[in-house]
Amino acid sequence: MTPPAQARAQSRIQALDYIRGLSILGILLVNAIAFAQPFDVYGLPSASPVALTHDDLTTWWVIETFFKEKFITCFTLLFGVSIYLVGRDTNPNDPIYRTPLFRRLAWLILFGLIHGVLIWHGDILLSYAVTGFVFWRWQAASARRLLLWGKGLFILGTLTLLGGNIAEDLQGIVRAPNVAEVPAIVVHMRGGFWDSLGQNAVTWGKTIVPELLGFMPTTLGLMMVGLGLFKSGILAGEAKGRTYLGLIVAGLVSLILIGWQASVTLAEWFPFPKTFGLYGLANSLLCLPVALGYASALILAGRTRFGAICLYPLACAGRMAFTNYLTQSLIMTGLFYGGRGLGLFGTMNHAALVPIVMAIWAGQLVVSTIWMSLFRYGPFEWGWRCLTYARSMPLTKG
Repeated sequence: MTPPAQARAQSRIQALDYIRGLSILGILLVNAIAFAQPFDVYGLPSASPVALTHDDLTTWWVIETFFKEKFITCFTLLFGVSIYLVGRDTNPNDPIYRTPLFRRLAWLILFGLIHGVLIWHGDILLSYAVTGFVFWRWQAASARRLLLWGKGLFILGTLTLLGGNIAEDLQGIVRAPNVAEVPAIVVHMRGGFWDSLGQNAVTWGKTIVPELLGFMPTTLGLMMVGLGLFKSGILAGEAKGRTYLGLIVAGLVSLILIGWQASVTLAEWFPFPKTFGLYGLANSLLCLPVALGYASALILAGRTRFGAICLYPLACAGRMAFTNYLTQSLIMTGLFYGGRGLGLFGTMNHAALVPIVMAIWAGQLVVSTIWMSLFRYGPFEWGWRCLTYARSMPLTKG
């Protein structure tokens, strides 16, 4: 019989893997339009060079309501936990630059630069790594302090990001979509390898600084909340069932409000969008309770034998989240970027992308399950782990 302490440790890891697996798959559906269209279309669907259909608008509503912001929020919560788990291996007598956590984040910066400049401009790894260095000193904080400061930073950061647009909304200012550069971007992205590579790098260069500076308070706040919830036992899967049921109810109420606001947006937004302030307020602020509702549903399902069996492929995908994230980028840029594969950039909107995303989901669930039956880590996880601990780590089981 498994000792109680060991059983709790296994439960914690499994709970995190469920959430991480669902997050990495859900993020792809949100990001798909940013792979397939110019970056402006991600925020302004009517800027697409392809006419929007009723199916596109319906798909946009589903993504906006159930996916956008929710799964990246889950992933960010767990990144805060992962920093803490790696940081526990730190010898207090070692200089900071010689610790495993320092090496882990430093290598992640390099991976983020390579991924963002050479593969896909929408990289999140660099932002996580930079914010991780800021978050470093909060690892030892109590759950209460982490939750208090984390929620405050999350709310403040979100309102700051939306503040300018909210002011424009209240003044009745309408901002037309930025469509002037879209045709030229499509030409470059469907051109040869160097054309698409250069345009991707240009887009990354235009967005990386605003992302690092603008989103850091929100990202840092979510990392704090994630670690606070882990230390309090909620994300560790140790809380009582009624706690998770309460979080699920809060998530459902938040989804109703987000869905209503998305419907209002559809009714008033097209064919040309207004600013995003009031229209994005519900999604930006309520994504956290929805994310926690999703996480709670997975944790409760995983407590049953049938649920644990059904969720096992998802857990495997979660254990290979780094590999699956990079593989998604390689597959999607191979499909849409010129010189790398099919060069379909600028030809598909939201509805047409759903079958592609679902095929990738199915493939990653199958491959992850098979791979994790043979190996301890995903291939990129293994390499990152070796670099983190500055030694070769065992890969195969046995």
